[in-house]
Amino acid sequence: MKAISNVMAAAAVVAAALASPLAAAHATLKSSDPQAGATVAAAPKQVALTFNEKIEEAFSSITLTDAAGNVAATGKAKVDTANPAIVRVDAPALQSGTYTVKWAVAGHDGHRRTGNFTFTVK
Repeated sequence: MKAISNVMAAAAVVAAALASPLAAAHATLKSSDPQAGATVAAAPKQVALTFNEKIEEAFSSITLTDAAGNVAATGKAKVDTANPAIVRVDAPALQSGTYTVKWAVAGHDGHRRTGNFTFTVK
C-alpha cells in the first residue's frame, strides 16, 4: 500500500513539473529597440520588440505617442518573418522629446499581454 502511495506522489510531482511551464507560457518582452528608458541621439525609423516566443500578428499592436499623448506612429505592427518573436512598427520622423511605446501582443497560447515604456530623442 505504501509503495502505491509513493508512486502516486511521484507521479503527481512529475505532472506538476511538466505542467508548470505551460501555465507560465505567456509572451514576455525580452528587449526593445530603442531600449526602455534610453536617450537616443537620432530618431529611430522603427520600434522593434523582441519577445520570448512567437507572436500572433493579428492580435498584436504597438502604439507610439509623444509627450502630449498624440499618436506618433499610425502604421500596423508587423511580425518579423525571419524571427516571429519580433514585432515592429515604422516610426515617422520623430522630433526631440519623450515618447511612450504601448504594446499588446498575443503569444502562441492566445493570452494577451500588455506593457509600455518610454524613450527620449535628443
